[in-house]
Amino acid sequence: MTNQVPRSISERRLDKVPNLPERHKPIGFMLRLVKALHTYGVPAYELESLMTKVADQLEYGVQVSAVPTSITMTFMQEEENPQTYVIRSNSGEVNVDKLRSSMDVAYAVINDDLTAEQGAKELLEISKSKPVHNKYWMVFCFSSVSASIARIFNGGWQEVVAATFIGFIVGLIVNNSPRIQSVSSLMPALCAFIASFISFAFSQLLGLHSTYIPIVAGIIVLVPGLMLTIAMAELATQNLVSGTSRLLGAGMIFIQMAFGVAIGSQLAAHLFQEQLLPTANALPDWTLYIALLVTSWSFMVLFQTRWKELPWIIIATFVAFFVSKFGVMHFGAATGAFLGALSVGLFSNIAYRIKRVPTAAIMMPGFIILVPGSVGFKSLTAILDHDIIGGIEIAFSMVITGISLVTGLLISSIATLPKPKAKKIKE
Repeated sequence: MTNQVPRSISERRLDKVPNLPERHKPIGFMLRLVKALHTYGVPAYELESLMTKVADQLEYGVQVSAVPTSITMTFMQEEENPQTYVIRSNSGEVNVDKLRSSMDVAYAVINDDLTAEQGAKELLEISKSKPVHNKYWMVFCFSSVSASIARIFNGGWQEVVAATFIGFIVGLIVNNSPRIQSVSSLMPALCAFIASFISFAFSQLLGLHSTYIPIVAGIIVLVPGLMLTIAMAELATQNLVSGTSRLLGAGMIFIQMAFGVAIGSQLAAHLFQEQLLPTANALPDWTLYIALLVTSWSFMVLFQTRWKELPWIIIATFVAFFVSKFGVMHFGAATGAFLGALSVGLFSNIAYRIKRVPTAAIMMPGFIILVPGSVGFKSLTAILDHDIIGGIEIAFSMVITGISLVTGLLISSIATLPKPKAKKIKE
C-alpha cells in the first residue's frame, strides 16, 4: 500500500524523503534550512549568500542554485566526492514570524551559538508552531485592507462598501479552500471572477463611480506586485534564471486575473445593468489617515507579524505613501516610486539595527503601497477591452515604475547597516 501523496509541494517534508541525510547531520540541517528560507520567500541572491556563510561555519564548501520552484545544492569536503541534492519546493504563504525565526537560526549557527543538530531541532519547532494570527483574523483583514485600499485609490463610500464585501468573500475563499495544487493555481482567476461579478452587482445596487476600484482593492493581497519587484531585483543582481522564472510566474497570475475579470464582467453585464455615477465626491481627508492605519494593522495580521512590530509597520506605510506621493507630484511617477522604495529600504535597515525588526515585516507592507502590480493588472484589462495602445502604454509605465522601485531598493541595500549578531536561542 502506497503512502498518501501530500496535497501540495510545500507540505512535502524532507524527513519523509528516502535516503536523504538525517536532520541532525550538518548536510541534513542545511537542506532543511534552505527549504524553510525558500518557502518563506527569501530572494535567490540573499538565500545563496546566507547558505554559503552557514556552510563555511560548518566547514563545508557549497554551491547553491535557487529558482522559484526548486533548489539545487552541492556540498564539498576534503577527500570526499561532491554530493548534490535537488529539492522541489515552491514559495509558500508569507509568514514573517517564521521567516524571522528561521533567519535567527541561520545567524545563530553562523555565529557559533548553535550546532547543526540544535539548529535542526529549532527548525522543526518553527515548522510545527501555530500561526501568530488565526484564519478568522485573516479573513477580517482581507476585508479591512480592501476597504482601506479603495479609499487610498480615491474611491467614494460606495466603492469602499463594495471593496469591503469583495475582500471578505475573497478572504473566505483563500483561507478555507482545499490545499490542492491545481485549486491554488487557479485561485487568482477564481477570485478575480468573483470580485468583478460582485463589483458589477454593487454597481446595480448602489451605483458606483468606478467598478475598477473595488475589483483591484478586493484582490490587492493576491496581486503579485511584490513578486514582480523581487523578480526584477533578481535580474538586476544577475540571478537570471530565478528572476526570469519569477517574472513569468507574476505574468501568469496577471493573465489569470485579467481572464477572471473578463469572464466575470461579461457574465455580470448580462445579468446587471451597470449604473456608473458621476465623478465621485472625495471622502474627507481624515479618512485617508484612518485607511493607512487600518492598512498597516491588516498587513501585520496577513503577513503573520507580531504586535510589537506594528508601530514600525505603521511608520513604513506612511513613509511609503507620502514620500512616493511627494515624488510623483514634483518629479513624476518613476521618481516617486524610486524615492518611496529608497525611503522604505533605508527605514527597514534602521529598524533592524535598532530593534531587530525583520526587514520583511517593514518592506512588504511598504512595497504593496508602492509596487506597480495594480498597474499591470489594469494594463491587461485595457487590452482585453480592445484598448491595445492604452494597455501597452500602461504596461510600459509599469515596467519603468518597477525599474525605479528596484533601483531604490538596491541603493538602500548598499547603505545597509551591519547586522548585529542574532540573539542566542534558548536550548
